Amino acid sequence: MNKDLLLQYLSGKLDKQAAREVVSWMALPENELLVRSYLTEIWEENRVAIKGPAPDFDSMLHSIHRRIDLLDEENSEKIVRKKSRSQRFINGFRKIAAILVVPLLVFTGWWSVRQYQSSRSEKLTYREIFTKPGCITKVELADGTQVWLNDGTRLRYPVKFGRKERKVFVDGEAYFKVTHNAKWPFVVENPLMTTTVTGTEFNLNAYSQDKYFEATLTRGHISLTSEHISKKVDIKPGQQARLNLENKTFTINKVNPMQYAAWRDGKLIFVDEKLGIAVKKLSRWYNVNIILANDVLKEMPITATFQKEQLMQTLNLLKKALPIRYEVTAEKQQADQTYTRKQIKIYAIQR
Repeated sequence: MNKDLLLQYLSGKLDKQAAREVVSWMALPENELLVRSYLTEIWEENRVAIKGPAPDFDSMLHSIHRRIDLLDEENSEKIVRKKSRSQRFINGFRKIAAILVVPLLVFTGWWSVRQYQSSRSEKLTYREIFTKPGCITKVELADGTQVWLNDGTRLRYPVKFGRKERKVFVDGEAYFKVTHNAKWPFVVENPLMTTTVTGTEFNLNAYSQDKYFEATLTRGHISLTSEHISKKVDIKPGQQARLNLENKTFTINKVNPMQYAAWRDGKLIFVDEKLGIAVKKLSRWYNVNIILANDVLKEMPITATFQKEQLMQTLNLLKKALPIRYEVTAEKQQADQTYTRKQIKIYAIQR
């Protein structure tokens, strides 16, 4: 499944069999974060096509939820009629979407998937937490597991875990201190990798938009599976697994685990870290966009610790440590009255 195929489905360009396969894939709980990521990208890529005021999504979603409630109240003898009503409702949305291009199709497709999910998935009640930029959140799950969420991280978890496993969904960076239970596996789903444990402590850095996954084990044991690696991989304490889709590499290295968990204490520690990885973390740390103008910069190693420095102090420290210069573009107000993030562009120089 990829974003283009999802877009074809939302645009009504797939045949019945292909559309059914897409809906089945979207309905799986472990795919929800990736679906959300694709939908967000589709929205952002196509929102410029809309002219005039944005549609009233709150009213639209309220109408959707009301229809769902009504459908749930009807008895099983009216299933055929309910499906017909739902289909007419979806078709009505698609007519509107034809006017508003892709964005409304996103909501139409998402609603149909939620309907499909509700009829097939386990009856678990989920909560979702999103940590805003510049913040760190701590959560305790139903089994006593503790989770720290770095800024820009999304965690979806059930209020009460199922009988077979304890499964959560993460997009971002999180530190897990999992309550031990050898007969009750703890599973962390992410668009790039699935991490399975029974009781352990580890740091997970996996923002889907970065196309990058990093798991660092403090104690215990974790297993990793993904379509991007050929077989299941077991990680030992003091080891770090990295998957980079940009250069298509998967590595396991020995590291100091506390270096990668220091963000919980308000520190960013880099030891021979590639600048391409470091700037992604710094961008979130300061809520700015840091862009590398030259590919050669991505491979530059950096060793530094940042804690209470202001943005400009950090940039000047980088400038002293590396052969670089930078340009800053201030925030700009857009037509919808929102502001762009401050942008820092870094260039390589010869010394």
